[in-house]
Amino acid sequence: MDDYGKICGNRVGEAFQYLKDKAVLIKIVVKAAGFENVTVLTDLEHQGRNPRFRIDPPEELREALNLTKQTTLYFEFNGEDQLLYNFELAIENWQGDFWFPLPPEIKRIQRRRNFRLPAPMGTSLTLRQMVPPIKLLVLDFSLGGLLCMVETVRLDNDQRRRLLKGRTFNNLDLTFETDEGDIIIHILRARIVRTGRNPKTHHDQYAFEFILIDRNEEKKLTNLLYGMQRKLLRRRVVLET
Repeated sequence: MDDYGKICGNRVGEAFQYLKDKAVLIKIVVKAAGFENVTVLTDLEHQGRNPRFRIDPPEELREALNLTKQTTLYFEFNGEDQLLYNFELAIENWQGDFWFPLPPEIKRIQRRRNFRLPAPMGTSLTLRQMVPPIKLLVLDFSLGGLLCMVETVRLDNDQRRRLLKGRTFNNLDLTFETDEGDIIIHILRARIVRTGRNPKTHHDQYAFEFILIDRNEEKKLTNLLYGMQRKLLRRRVVLET
């Protein structure tokens, strides 16, 4: 370990062994193609001169890598200490397999709240402060915020003017549809930190950062996030067997 912010040397191989043994979910991003999904490490060869690892390729990753001859893969995962870690790999003239070299170092990011998961179908965010209230479709979420979009039609001009970057809202309801019924997380205050258009639907989309949330509500959200992470992991394990 060179310093607290990095994992280097032999510790890189140890970190990858943990990812494989525990089947930890890893977020993978191809920024140049606008691709983001989660995966798990399936094989590891960290002894010898050319240490490498193999992943279970998420849907559409092959297409994303085929879009460009040169790109950078971004990987992100939660460590045993529940802190966030990431590393990047430069890819040139990809040959079509999913074996990649181990990175020379892994960076530690002390931001547990930024680990994101895709939101289950039917997850919504309701802005109670708006009159009438506006309901948005949630695309992904973390303990620190979420990304959502207009579900079917674009907002009218008056509504869009009230959903600008930097706008703060009070009393938001984040609703998850589950087999046991709806689970509602009440957000006391949140801010729009990014706006744009969804690349697939071209509907307006908004990134919210949570500013204030009751401790009990945050605990509910934490349990949901890690519960969904475990379910996604079990689903992948079943598909592999």
